[in-house]
Parts: sequence; structure tokens; C-alpha cells
Amino acid sequence: MAMKRISRTILRKTFSSLWVGGLGLLFAYPFLWMVVSSFKENSQIFLPLKFWPEFWDLSFFQQLLSSEWFSFGKVLLNSLVISLGQSVGAVLFTSLAGFAFAKHSFRGRGVLFAACLCLIVLPRQMIAVPLFQWVHTLGLYDSIWGVMLPGMTSGLGVLYFTQVFKLIPNAYLEAARIEGAGEWRTYRLVLPMLGSSLLSYGLIHFILAWNEHLVPMLILNSPDHQTLPLALSSLYGSSLRFPFAVLMAGSF
Repeated sequence: MAMKRISRTILRKTFSSLWVGGLGLLFAYPFLWMVVSSFKENSQIFLPLKFWPEFWDLSFFQQLLSSEWFSFGKVLLNSLVISLGQSVGAVLFTSLAGFAFAKHSFRGRGVLFAACLCLIVLPRQMIAVPLFQWVHTLGLYDSIWGVMLPGMTSGLGVLYFTQVFKLIPNAYLEAARIEGAGEWRTYRLVLPMLGSSLLSYGLIHFILAWNEHLVPMLILNSPDHQTLPLALSSLYGSSLRFPFAVLMAGSF
């Protein structure tokens, strides 16, 4: 009986591992195809049932890194600066808002929280025109700050940190206030308890900011200020006979 039980356990674990591994390969296939296609010429990319290239051509990476089609180093730096700035700012401002909503009662609290939830539901296209007018009024059109500042607000971040701060016992806040700490000081004392939450949301917001296309397309005009996704999409929409492998290399 013991041997049968062990055999069933081994079979069950083996089947589970194969099932999970198969699903992983299925979901990873588009990424693998993109990596392999970065070594192919256009004629090979569009051939059906042709996964592996006839020969591994590294010239497309050379074209990308040498800025033959667009200033790769510049747009990569722009994307890093914008995404990092947005994620740091969003973590700071949304955690402050979450602290206020979770640990304080004030007039209009419900209305403001509902407005933050509406930011999650409403698509960016609905606020594109007022956002463009606001950025233009501030004189930030065609600047990195014009993209970075709007991205430092997030209804999802406010909701996330509101729920996170609700898990912090009020005894910690009361102890800090008894010692004479103000609200800013109390917030700073509680913040180290949320290290993993801050890192998780910062990483998520960084990825969302990196993949953002609409706001950079509205605000940034000159090629030197473009982000990497915007530069790649501009290259794809151009009339140039560019190799698609350059897009694949720049995308991953």
C-alpha cells in the first residue's frame, strides 16, 4: 500500500509538472518567436511553419545599437528616465493618498475615493484632450516632464495602498502620536513595514509606464524625446523598407 501511495504521488507530481511546463511553454511561445525572429530577414519572418532561421544573423542587433534607424540609446534612456520617475513618484503620492484614506476620516473622503476609482474605469482616451491642454498650459509640451507628471497619479495605486494601510494596526500610529510625531513623521515610521508592497507596486507601475503609448504620442513631438515603444511604432508605421528583425530586437 505504501509503495502504491508513493507511486501515485510521483505520478501526480510528474503530471502536474508536465502540465505546468506545457502551459509555460505555450505562454512563452510569442516571446520565443520574437527572440528568434530578431535574427531573421523579412523573407524568413513571413514564411509559414518556419520557426528557426536559416542562419543566425547578428547584423540586425548591430543596426539597432548603431542607431541606424533611430537613436536607440537616446530613446532607451528616455524610457528609463520616464518609467523610473513615474514609478517613484507614483509610489510616493499614491501611498500618501492611501495612508490618508485608510487612517483618517475627513469631509469628502468618500467622494474623493470614488473619483480615484473612476480613474481605473475610465480609459485614457477619454481624458486625452484635457490632458493635452493641461500639459500645454504648463509649458511642458514635448518634454519628458510632460509625460512623467501625469503618470505619477494612479487610481489603482490609491486603491492598492488604501487596502495595504488598513492592514497596519492603529496601535502603531497611536504610539507614534503619543511620542509627539506628526502625520508626516507617522507615515515615515509606518512606511518600512510596507517594503514588499512598495517594491511590488513600483515594479508594476514601471512596467505600465514603459509600455505606455498614448500619452507619449500626444506629448512628445521631437525624435530626441521619444520613448522606445513610440520609436518602434513610428518605425513600423513609416514607409521605409526596414527589417522587421530590428523591431523584434528592440522589443525584447
